[in-house]
Amino acid sequence: MIAYLSKIIKINNLNVVGVIKKENGESFHVLTIKRSGNKIDIVSKRVFETFEDLSSKIDLKLPVLLVIDGKGVLNKEIDFNKEADVNWHKNIDFNTIYHTSFKSGNNNFISFCRKNSIDETLAKFKKATFQVVDIYIGSFLAALLHNAINKDTIVSGDLILSFENEKLVSFTKPEEQTKKESYNIGIDTISSNVLPLYGALIHFFIQQKEVSKTKNEEINVEEIIYKKAFNIFGVVMLIGFFGSLLISYFMIQYYGSKNTELNLKNVYSNQSYQKIVDLEKQKEDKINILKESGFLSSKFLTYYGYELIRNTPNDLSLNEVNIIPAGKEIKANKKITFDSKTILIKGETINETSINKWIDGLKKMNWINNFEIISLKKDKKNKSQFEVKITIKDV
Repeated sequence: MIAYLSKIIKINNLNVVGVIKKENGESFHVLTIKRSGNKIDIVSKRVFETFEDLSSKIDLKLPVLLVIDGKGVLNKEIDFNKEADVNWHKNIDFNTIYHTSFKSGNNNFISFCRKNSIDETLAKFKKATFQVVDIYIGSFLAALLHNAINKDTIVSGDLILSFENEKLVSFTKPEEQTKKESYNIGIDTISSNVLPLYGALIHFFIQQKEVSKTKNEEINVEEIIYKKAFNIFGVVMLIGFFGSLLISYFMIQYYGSKNTELNLKNVYSNQSYQKIVDLEKQKEDKINILKESGFLSSKFLTYYGYELIRNTPNDLSLNEVNIIPAGKEIKANKKITFDSKTILIKGETINETSINKWIDGLKKMNWINNFEIISLKKDKKNKSQFEVKITIKDV
């Protein structure tokens, strides 16, 4: 669980601390930032003159990014087209220095200092329980902000950086302290003193390929992330534990009252259950009777009578129309059955042609499945007596 949380937890809030080493001590510039997606917001900008003041007033729960400059930090431009610069670069013992470099075209701008000086500073911050995530040296990383500032000359810390065609081409370090400059980056106004801090911050999040630096083996960012994940996991577990207890208590109370209620209902349900079964059986019997009688048809019985009479010729008389006749002789205490799909018709006419016309009309009715002439005969008055059986379609 902690390993999973460490993957989704990112460093979005941190303090960028600029350590300015002087002849008589150190001063500290602090940017507190908050990142949301690709947007970086500056929460506060502060200056502390002593380490004790810094460690007592800063939020130690936030990770710290160190940017070290001032006494003991050297800055150099290396032109790889010059043999002397190439030889100087080859002779550097990177095991004894701590550096941050910015590559621009064929030139490499490097800030470096003795490694033991960085180790002393890191040890002091760790002793004060700062969570250091990385260390940068010098002011050259302000060059990463050139496109945002859009000026050919940028004052970064105690250096003046010069640009041509959007590339860093040179730098100078005036003997006298230069006047502070301010630059607008988005909605924030950044002074030249903290511009290197903002540049280091940009590289920490984006990791541009133009920048190279010493990797400190004593700094373990994963350990900080795991610690943060562990703290969150602990809080989640504690809240979950007490939440579970609270939910369990209310569930016991709720289901206890429901169980009592069900027990009371069960006393009466056994008595009423049989009555419900009897009613269901009566309902089913009545529905079956209606099905057998044909009364559940979507068409009323009068509909069939109306349709038959409406299509009967004037010279043809229907003496008997029996819709859904009883199946057998009706007797007391005997179940009555109905032929639900049958209509029996008896009639007479003096014109046999009318019978044929009437039968043709019956064929056109879509609710008639079949019809059958049961009998056709003439009486003493020369009238044609007929009896017809009609079978109704299922509807």
